[in-house]
Amino acid sequence: MKKTQRLLATAMTPLLIIQCLLTPLSVWADSLQVQPESTDYSVSAADSSEDEDIVLNDEQQGVEVEQPTVSDNDSPLSVSGEPASNATDSAKPKNDVSTVFGSVSYQTHVQDIGWQAPVSNGMTAGTTGRAKRVEALKINLLSQDGTPLRNDSISVQSHISGIGWESQPVGNGQISGTVGQSRAIEAIKLSLSGGLSDSYDIWYRVHSANVGWLGWASNGEPAGTQGYAYQIEAIQIKVLPKNAQDAPARGDAFRDHSQEPSTVSYRSHVSNVGWMSAVADGKTSGVIDSRNAIEALSLSVNWYGRGGSISSRAHVSGIGWQGWSSGVIGTTGQSRSIEAVQFKLNGEISATYGIWYRVYASKLGGWLGWTSSGSPAGSVGKGAAIQGVQILLVEKSGSAPGDTLNHFIGATDILNGSSLGLNGKSLGSVQGKSILLGSENGSEPLTSLSISFDNQEILGSIDYSGFFEFGGWSGAVSDGAALNSKNDGRVLKAVRLALTGDLSKSYDVWYRCFDSKKGWLGWACNGSDAGATISGSFLKAVEVRIVSKGAGAPGITDGAFVSDTSVDCAHVIYQAHSANRGWSPSVLDGQDAGTMGKSLSLQALNVSLAGVDDGSLIEARAHVANIGWQEWQSAGYVGTVGQGLAIQALELRLNGPLANQYDIYYRVHSAGYGWLGWAKNGDSAGTTGLNIQIEAVQIKLVAKGGDPGTSSKLALISAPALTLQVHVATLGWMNPVGNGGVAGTTGRSLAIEALKLNVSSSVSGGIEYSAHVQDVGWQGWASNGNVAGTVGRAKRTEALKIRLTGDLSNYFDVWYRAYCQDFGWLDWASNGQPAGTSTIGCRVESVQVKIVPKGAGAPGPTGRPFTDQPLLPADMMTVLNRANRYSSNTNWLIMVDRQACRLGVFRGQRGSWSYAQYWTCSTGAPSTSTPTGEYTVTGKGYSFGHGYTCYYYTQFYGDYLFHSIPYYQGTFNPMDGRMGMHISQGCVRLPIDRAKWIWDNVPLATKVVIY
Repeated sequence: MKKTQRLLATAMTPLLIIQCLLTPLSVWADSLQVQPESTDYSVSAADSSEDEDIVLNDEQQGVEVEQPTVSDNDSPLSVSGEPASNATDSAKPKNDVSTVFGSVSYQTHVQDIGWQAPVSNGMTAGTTGRAKRVEALKINLLSQDGTPLRNDSISVQSHISGIGWESQPVGNGQISGTVGQSRAIEAIKLSLSGGLSDSYDIWYRVHSANVGWLGWASNGEPAGTQGYAYQIEAIQIKVLPKNAQDAPARGDAFRDHSQEPSTVSYRSHVSNVGWMSAVADGKTSGVIDSRNAIEALSLSVNWYGRGGSISSRAHVSGIGWQGWSSGVIGTTGQSRSIEAVQFKLNGEISATYGIWYRVYASKLGGWLGWTSSGSPAGSVGKGAAIQGVQILLVEKSGSAPGDTLNHFIGATDILNGSSLGLNGKSLGSVQGKSILLGSENGSEPLTSLSISFDNQEILGSIDYSGFFEFGGWSGAVSDGAALNSKNDGRVLKAVRLALTGDLSKSYDVWYRCFDSKKGWLGWACNGSDAGATISGSFLKAVEVRIVSKGAGAPGITDGAFVSDTSVDCAHVIYQAHSANRGWSPSVLDGQDAGTMGKSLSLQALNVSLAGVDDGSLIEARAHVANIGWQEWQSAGYVGTVGQGLAIQALELRLNGPLANQYDIYYRVHSAGYGWLGWAKNGDSAGTTGLNIQIEAVQIKLVAKGGDPGTSSKLALISAPALTLQVHVATLGWMNPVGNGGVAGTTGRSLAIEALKLNVSSSVSGGIEYSAHVQDVGWQGWASNGNVAGTVGRAKRTEALKIRLTGDLSNYFDVWYRAYCQDFGWLDWASNGQPAGTSTIGCRVESVQVKIVPKGAGAPGPTGRPFTDQPLLPADMMTVLNRANRYSSNTNWLIMVDRQACRLGVFRGQRGSWSYAQYWTCSTGAPSTSTPTGEYTVTGKGYSFGHGYTCYYYTQFYGDYLFHSIPYYQGTFNPMDGRMGMHISQGCVRLPIDRAKWIWDNVPLATKVVIY
């Protein structure tokens, strides 16, 4: 066997020499396999340790050995651990692990480099000092003959940035991590499996960014970091026999951010200094100097991967205790010092840690004692600013950081309360062991309370809830929260107060109520009901006292709560919210809610039952301006608050057993109409389609079959539906129009010859109308769709009259106007007055009719709806009528009657020209007549003439002009000032001021018509 090997080596030597000569040095170097560390553990432990130190010391000194790179698709190079000598052909038993494992080879995929060449047995894969992340890792366990071991011989798992731990480990020769995603491996876990793990340990350590080399881990332990976003930059791996003497010492191999203790950081805003740098964990923030004071504080906690926050508040000079805040406490820019502080933890962190703190106040002798978890530190009422603060988190089982005596100077566990009346009116704030919220002497009902503890020494809360007139008992709130934060008008009728936590072990809370009907009621304690739920009453004041546990009531306890739930005294209670006034006190059983005679709209309404215990309730809905009908609801108000929208109609109904005994009646006071009639049980009351606001309401319960009271008026008034149709000369009957629509034509000189009107309404009554007809005069009244005027006789309608009949005339006005020949639109007439003309032969060409609520006012001017006087003299009317046939490229038009020597200047447009000027002029002599036709203003000039001068000329056709009379040349001495004569050379002469007026005002492109 050995002889054969020698002969083969002798034969191969020349070939190897030729290959070396032909192969470039760089390629040859890249193809060299890395020599692994010796796996012959028969060498002494001292020798093995010395070899390892050579590799590791280079890395520890920052010396990096660059590794050749290979393609991402290359397989790891095999590293043979077979001994160079003493090889035999004889096989060892398969269960002898030492014959299976030879060495470990591994390679890394590195940022901007790619796959590096494999290294083995404790050498460094990756880079150090170059800030390049390892993105992927391949490990090959090789047998002694250099072939890879089975896939399941090793388990490799990586923690990847943005992903976390891989869901499944990979095996021998497989890729762990990612390629092409720019994700760093942050930690690894490696373990051997099967029989290999019985005989060998796998050791590994990583070089992490911002940390450097971490300690060695083995056999599935994590190595690297988690939660810091620190990338692995290099890796070392070795496989050693079990309990090998040269095994690395274990160290700090893995750091998990979530396992680190939480920290508290804080910084102070100090007078004369400003914001200081943040400090943490018990260090002093502030300036320990009597000349400076802390004015503001900002705190935060950091507990990686866990939840929690800090709530803080400060007692500030000139202000007192601020509210609890998760942000900055105190003030800046106001020269106000903090005198005391309170801190408490919230959420998950509060279950593990307590927060301890103390303050430095030079006026009080320096550092005060430590306190914790919401207890006050500092002083109140001493004018002693704090100059320093220390804050520390301590585990729940831990003890105080130091002396706890005299942490606060001043009274502790003081009640702080405030109250509100209707429409959010503040009724003041009070403090003390006993507080009075509201006033027994005032008339303002209580709508909300807020109660908390100041200078709180003992842990716990104060909870409170209220019984509201509309809605019953509310949910409990605590520690300064508003009992009712909505401006919904609901007044308080009863309350409950209770202490929690250690407060309930040290104190009793006593309270009593002042009812608007009953006065002061008895004292209640620790969550009992206090107040009165009787109809029509409300709370005006609540007195609250804190007394030592078991000390007894402050006074009489009888009658602390009065209720009235007998169905025999069922009541309806309601409350109005009016424009500019807000919520008014509630009323009941038919009383007025709202206003009258002040033009203030009803915008919201609360309504409910009282004195019933059978589950009956009132449902309501409102028709609101710009919204329409809202949905039915049984809790809360209907309408809107803060939107300025009026309620226009209401519907109410009973639901429950009470509906079998009572009808619910209601009526509204509507603007312009006053009190309307009674509606009941879901019927509508008010108006729709008329934009009329409700101003007041009355609601009552009436026994079935009973009478709510006499009223002849309608409960609901809706807008009538109007139909108007006209018959126009040459066109016939035109399409109908509705309320406010225009029927007929304008600018076409077509007469209305007949008309028909009809009205549809829930209100009884109808509509009548009469026409003034050419050659006939006023006809009799027609009504409800019949024809007024004539059809087929070519007779123009010259005027009309319209009126409503029946109840419609009591609730509505009808307004109308006519568009008349020569006049255009005349003004509005109403309720039977004539509109149009008579005796002057002017046709009505168009009509507009509008029905409006009674007294709502005219839709427009009412000065001249009808006339029997001509609009203009006959000659001017002639020119105007002719002008209306023409259009112009501008909104100006010039008409010249050359025979009558009249000139008209008009403004407007075709069909609706109106006079701007009407003058006498002089036109061409018979031999030099002014040309007739349609022309256009094309130019202007100041003067012209030879032997004479004419000024301010306006050109309309060739040499034909409008200009002044002729003057002696170069002067303003008239040569011929005659007007109204045919004397010119064909131009149109005007006095100089009128020629200048045209020159100044009439633009180019204006049409000129001469006839």
